[in-house]
Amino acid sequence: MRALSDYTGRPCVVYVTACTTSGKQLPPGGIQIDVSDKMGFYEVTHSLAAKPIDLLLHSPGGFPEAAESIVESLRAKFPHVRIIVPSYAKSAATMMAMSADEILMDDDAELGPIDPQMQTANGLSPAEAIKEQFLKAGKEISQDPKRLSVWLPILQQMGPSMLIQCDNAIELSRTLVGKWLVRFMFKGDADAEGKAEAVANFLGQHSTFKSHGRSIRLKQLQELGQGLKIASMRDDPELHSKIWSVYCAIDVIFSMSGIFKIFFNSKEDAHVRAAQTAMFVPKPPGQI
Repeated sequence: MRALSDYTGRPCVVYVTACTTSGKQLPPGGIQIDVSDKMGFYEVTHSLAAKPIDLLLHSPGGFPEAAESIVESLRAKFPHVRIIVPSYAKSAATMMAMSADEILMDDDAELGPIDPQMQTANGLSPAEAIKEQFLKAGKEISQDPKRLSVWLPILQQMGPSMLIQCDNAIELSRTLVGKWLVRFMFKGDADAEGKAEAVANFLGQHSTFKSHGRSIRLKQLQELGQGLKIASMRDDPELHSKIWSVYCAIDVIFSMSGIFKIFFNSKEDAHVRAAQTAMFVPKPPGQI
């Protein structure tokens, strides 16, 4: 971390989770972006001067509301934020990446769609897919009222407010991304709002990606044609080597310990979260 910071001339903060560590036992919800992460971010940013920073990000995403709170705190202090994605930043982590002034990615790194996922009786479902299901049900029932008996058990599981919740969730994710792009990456661009809307719509279109887990790579974002300030880590081989060394060290830590989330900076301030493990303490001879 110190070597990376010395090379770039700016402090580096990492926010990383064990979301891609093979065989890792993870606590439910433990690797998500949630509001408790504000504590970790404070721990590794409060001692840094209000100057440009790098943020190395590795996360599967989480709650958009939590991402918003973290982003607003970071951007209130730091005038320029470059977000580095060496491997994986999906969903709400992709939203966070769009709050950067610029993004640095490895060629094989992945961002992902920002289409919201809704909790249903059968697990998580894409908000747009739920809306499509309601529309399909309405069309089939209007054409053949006998279809109501088929659709009724399905629709009853959704609840009376689900459609409104879906609309609100879709609007929230796109609005946040669009707002951050206008304020930061597209700042000063005469067509900032138009470009931001196009990027937010692209990232949020479930019908395009078909799956929330699809990858969006560097080349796709560069070919989008909206002027995203996004570049390859490999354009600077020395920088790529130093970033990759940090990322590999983090992966080793995740693989060999109970740690599943790390907040760290190049000044060695740290906040880590680890799964609790039972300790075996042998009793003295003669005790039962």
